[in-house]
Amino acid sequence: MKAQPIPPIDLDTRAWRHLTQTLIALLPPPIQDPPEAIETRNHAAIARIAAMAPVNANEAELAAESVLARAQAQEVMRLIRLHDGDIKRVIRLNAQYLAMVKLALAVNARLVREQQQRRKHETIHRDADQDEWTRHIAAQSMLDSLPEEPKTEPESQTVGNETPTGQSPSPITPNSPLPTPAPRTQSPPTGT
Repeated sequence: MKAQPIPPIDLDTRAWRHLTQTLIALLPPPIQDPPEAIETRNHAAIARIAAMAPVNANEAELAAESVLARAQAQEVMRLIRLHDGDIKRVIRLNAQYLAMVKLALAVNARLVREQQQRRKHETIHRDADQDEWTRHIAAQSMLDSLPEEPKTEPESQTVGNETPTGQSPSPITPNSPLPTPAPRTQSPPTGT
């Protein structure tokens, strides 16, 4: 199987920084309090986004939304376990959980569709570029294989069957071009 070329990432450093800061601010707090837990949570979220292979701002936003929705769904699930004795609260939280899971799946599906469209677009353009290059090479090869046209000498001021001084008429061979007759001039009509 041929390795696919890695697409260039079309997202500058400031956009990545903004996306990362927004992601970290919106993620639910970790279950444990130590600073290592926050760092682990942040690295896990970033790894999930990276696993979705976004290459532009739109894809990165969709990946972040999917990760955030899943993280929120997990937080709601934790709250369900925490309040399992309050049935009304559990029912409300369960509805929120299902909504967040559906949102995460829908955003992830949209990201996949966007990436498929991008890859299709890239493939079409890459194929079109390859086809254009092939056409160029084929045309150039054909042009290079054409026989060189014989170089013609400048026309002299000879008339009819006269030859320039010191030159004899060239013999006609099967491959030589036919001589072109001298242009005829019409004499003006004479009126009587």
